[in-house]
Amino acid sequence: MTPTLRQSNLLHYGLLFAALFIAFFWNIWGFSLFDLDEGAFSEATREMLANSNFAATYLDGEPRYDKPILSYWFQALSVTLFDLSEFSLRLPSAIAASCWLLACYRFARQQWNRTTALYTVLIMANTLWIGIIGKAAIADAWLNLFLTLTLLDMWRHWENPTRSLLLRVYLWMALGLLAKGPVAVLVPLLVSGIFYLIQGAWRRWLAAIFYLPGWVLLLAILTPWLWLVYQDQGLGFFQGFLLDHNLKRFSDTREGHGGKLWYYLFALPLVLLPFSAALFTLLRNLRELCKDSLTLYLMIWLGVVFVLVSFSGTQLPHYVVYGISGLLMLFAHNRERLFRSWGLVFPLLFFVLMLALPWILEAAAGSSRKLYEREMLARVWDVAGTAYITASIVALLLTLAVIFTAKLERPAKFVAIGFIQTLFVFTFFIQVMAGLQQQPVQEAAAIARQLSDKHVIAYGVHRPSFSVYRDAITPQDRSPEAGDVIFTDADNLLKLQQKNPDAVLELLFSKGGIRLVEWRDAKPAVAN
Repeated sequence: MTPTLRQSNLLHYGLLFAALFIAFFWNIWGFSLFDLDEGAFSEATREMLANSNFAATYLDGEPRYDKPILSYWFQALSVTLFDLSEFSLRLPSAIAASCWLLACYRFARQQWNRTTALYTVLIMANTLWIGIIGKAAIADAWLNLFLTLTLLDMWRHWENPTRSLLLRVYLWMALGLLAKGPVAVLVPLLVSGIFYLIQGAWRRWLAAIFYLPGWVLLLAILTPWLWLVYQDQGLGFFQGFLLDHNLKRFSDTREGHGGKLWYYLFALPLVLLPFSAALFTLLRNLRELCKDSLTLYLMIWLGVVFVLVSFSGTQLPHYVVYGISGLLMLFAHNRERLFRSWGLVFPLLFFVLMLALPWILEAAAGSSRKLYEREMLARVWDVAGTAYITASIVALLLTLAVIFTAKLERPAKFVAIGFIQTLFVFTFFIQVMAGLQQQPVQEAAAIARQLSDKHVIAYGVHRPSFSVYRDAITPQDRSPEAGDVIFTDADNLLKLQQKNPDAVLELLFSKGGIRLVEWRDAKPAVAN
């Protein structure tokens, strides 16, 4: 091995390691859990360990039907090894996201070459929403891992139809079902079905989806847990999960999220930052590029997910991430063609927006009608001080330096800006968001934790991270009464006071719109 080759290998694997570490492991310990999702997953895991019940999940003492069991098991294992903390709760997602990108690396190296494989990881790791998912204590990194493994092995089976590959496809689908549910099967079946139909090979597709040993393997993996959760929660889980959290989530708007056909036309470029512009260049050349069957397959993957989530009643940006793994591999493969100089305006505007963020939030505080939002946003200068402004300016100047340097090729410029974006977002921006939204909740929980002899309830708010940091179940109660310690927000406290004008509510904590009060008199609350 020549010195030059050794240096090349060192750079190659050094960049690979740096991309994965910065994207998914850097600072996962450094900011509070976010509500709703991180708080809910984390509290359900805490209760799983407290109750030694590994068959079913509960949230604040009530059955939780939102997701299957796999991600909770991994979180419980991590917490057992490292104790309860933001690091241990987020570590499984970081590992899953790393495996997800390494699976794409291996596939790109097999299909194209080593340089394209490296660019695949560098692009994916520095894509904004992939970084968010890989650092969040939720199930989505696991779902994306198993969806990607399923669809990549489906392509391998198209090229080389063997029984071992087909069994692997069913293995990944089974694990995806355990991680998130039916989407882990629906998306691969639709993508492969459309592709095989276009290729005139629908009989091969039917033979693959009716492969009996595959379904036996899938059921062998799922059935033990399904039996355990049935023993614990009866039919409640199946009704709550399949009907409420899948069919109704698709047909109805949940928690005020989405319901617009055009939503992902705007969300997808945001999700893809700083590589957004490559999408538009690819779409302009789509007909020519799709003459290649692999490109067609990967674009069908994106199209299926995009259509499904666009017609879903509940819409969140990370839903479309289920379809972008193949797209980002195409970015890497066609990098010289897709990354154009004009596309650098997207990350430049992003950093301008980041610099202006404190003033934007300050203006939003003055226009909000909700007392909680006004008080929360009014703290912006408490959490976005000199360090944040300085970091924003430095990031903007570094981005400009990368844009105007002649030493880097265009694809390398986008990747370099991606590293700047990832470091900035998960070192400085995330601290501002966590400081505004979650720091008051965490501080209120610390006070409530000292009141172990009191009955602590949540009134009108659902922030499960309060229970995590309090290390105890906090039941939801619509009718507080004398003696209760009440965790709520400014708006709901006003409602409680209006319904109970004679109540003596002693303020224990007030910050950023969050309230912790103790009801001192003996008059019961009027039920909502």
